[in-house]
Amino acid sequence: MNRALGWAVPSVLAAGAAALAARSLLSTVTVRGGSMTPTLHHGDVLLVLRHRRRARPGRIVVVQRPDRRTGWRGPADPSGGDGWYVKRVLAAAGDPVPSWVAGDLTGDVPRGMLALRGDHPRSEDSKQWGLCPSDRMYGVVLVRLRTGDKVS
Repeated sequence: MNRALGWAVPSVLAAGAAALAARSLLSTVTVRGGSMTPTLHHGDVLLVLRHRRRARPGRIVVVQRPDRRTGWRGPADPSGGDGWYVKRVLAAAGDPVPSWVAGDLTGDVPRGMLALRGDHPRSEDSKQWGLCPSDRMYGVVLVRLRTGDKVS
C-alpha cells in the first residue's frame, strides 16, 4: 500500500503539472464569420498552439484584429482588443512581399512580419491592412475539433 501511495502522489502531481503546461500552450478558438470559407466555417472550434515561431506560409493562425483607425501600427493589446482574426499565412520573414499586400511594399517580408489572407475572396486581411506584426499573433491552428455551420 505504501509503495502504491509512493507512486500515486508524484504521478498525480506530474499529471497536474502537465495539464497546467498544456493549458498555457493550447487553447480553443471558435470561428466567427466566413473569411476562411471554404476551409473553415462559422462555428468551427479550433485547437490553437500558442507559439509564434510556427507561423510559416500555408499555416492558419489566429491574430489580433487590427484597430479600425491605426491598423496594426498601434501597440499590441494582449487581451485581443477588438477581437481575433483567423487567417492563412501566405508570406513570412524572408519571403517576397506579395503584390496584393497594402502599402506598396517591395522586396522581402521583414523579420517579425506576416502577410495574411483569408481563404474567402472578400476577407479583410493584408490586402487592406498591410503586413501583420508577429507580436499580434495568438497562435497557430493545429486542428479543427468540431465543425460548425456549412451554409455559404
